[in-house]
Amino acid sequence: MVLLYSPKVGEVLECDFGDFVSPPLSPVFNGPIPNEICKKRMVIVLNGKLPNNCCLVVPVSSSGNPHSVQRGFHVHLPPELIKQTKFYDARDRWAICECVTHVSKQRLSVIKDAGVPVTSFLPNEVVTLIQMAMIKTLNGSALIKTQKTVD
Repeated sequence: MVLLYSPKVGEVLECDFGDFVSPPLSPVFNGPIPNEICKKRMVIVLNGKLPNNCCLVVPVSSSGNPHSVQRGFHVHLPPELIKQTKFYDARDRWAICECVTHVSKQRLSVIKDAGVPVTSFLPNEVVTLIQMAMIKTLNGSALIKTQKTVD
């Protein structure tokens, strides 16, 4: 179901990123290209009030890339942070911050469990970690380093 409201920062939703064009076109102009995100995937809202009925979201994955975790691009989400449903079981997940994307609210929907909407928000401190990881993916780490104050 299409999202009919502006989601809040830290809200956990589902996004339908679509699927690959079959048969593949060459060159591809309409549709996802391999290595881009496809399928329905859990996402975390970073900004739900962008112009043109869009939102900024970070996809969530259940397979963290150790190299990306080490570089600070993936933020660990322990099982207790995500409400369990028939489809989304209890497991470790990661916010994949280098894959932040701008999507229409028409791609977003509330996660449901047996047809019942499941409202879920990440704690503010976890959202802050995701925002800091976003800055790292933009090669802006100098912006988040603490500076010594001069007395």
